[in-house]
Order: sequence, then structure tokens, then C-alpha cells
Amino acid sequence: MKVTGWLSPDEFWDEYGRLEELVRESFGELTCYGLDKWSGPIAVGEWDLGSSPSAAVGLEYGSRESGPMVRVTTTSEDPRLAAAHRRLILDGPPASGNDLSRRLQMLTSERGEEVPLPVDGAEEVFEVWREAGRWWAAGRHDGKGLVLEGTAQLDVSTVSLHRVSDIEPYLQGRRAQIRAARGGM
Repeated sequence: MKVTGWLSPDEFWDEYGRLEELVRESFGELTCYGLDKWSGPIAVGEWDLGSSPSAAVGLEYGSRESGPMVRVTTTSEDPRLAAAHRRLILDGPPASGNDLSRRLQMLTSERGEEVPLPVDGAEEVFEVWREAGRWWAAGRHDGKGLVLEGTAQLDVSTVSLHRVSDIEPYLQGRRAQIRAARGGM
């Protein structure tokens, strides 16, 4: 492959195929959870390919451009801290390391509303934070952290999660999104 800063469509899809294969190989290292009863677009979301086992795996439901959208991330780390990082992103970049620490401390110390959500049929209590058109939820199930980020068009209290056993539809969904963004290429 000649490196010029841009990949041809064939080079792009070859490289993307390698990334998909890494996701397939790591699927199952960390239990992956998704939404029950969803009929809209789905896609692979955040996926840690740098750790073994993966420290975070995620799925996306809906469209970033319109309609309800939810990201579901399973993490081996503190779900409250992961939710705080997501909330921090909307506030813009920190001015300094001290600013980052101060803002993270503020967000992680803020208690959220407690909302029970079913996960694989078991009711788990999640902390939920709501801000201008968005919400975040952090909880645990079966020893794993779960972080949800959604738009206000979907009420968090209606969310139900289940263990995902097949990653292929999510890989196909992401591929379809990329094709649409690239104009079918």
C-alpha cells in the first residue's frame, strides 16, 4: 500500500475489514449488552481493541442525526467515572489538567436519580443524570459496569437490556452507516 494520506475505496474497505475482524475476535471477552425491542438502526460503537481482554465494548442504537439514539457500553472499569467522562465531553475541552481534575471530581461526586432498569431479566438500579436533551445512566450487572447515553426522545425508564450473542448485525449496521456517509463507496 502506498501511503499518501488518503486510502482508495478498496484500501479503506480492506483496512476496515481488518478492524471488523479484530472486533469479531474480541467479542465475548467482555459481556456485551444491548437494548431489547429495538427496530431502528444498530451499529458497533466504542470498542477497546488495545487491551486483552477488552476494557470497554459498546453498541449504538438509532441515528446521530435524528430520532432517538442510545449508546450502551459495557466496561470493566467504574461506570460512574465513564459516564462522567461522557458528560465532560459536552462541556468542551478542559483549560488545564487541574481544570480536568476539578470537573471530573464535580461530575463523579454528583449523585444521579436512581432508576431501576431490567438487565437480562434482573432489575438493576442505575444512576441517571439528565441535561439539555440528553441523559446518561451508570449501573452494574453481573460484575460488569454499564454506561448508557441517550437522547431525550427515549425515556431512560423504558430501557431494557439483554446480553448480545451475535455481533454480526451490529458490524453490518456500522458498515452501512459508513457507506452512506461515504456516498456509497
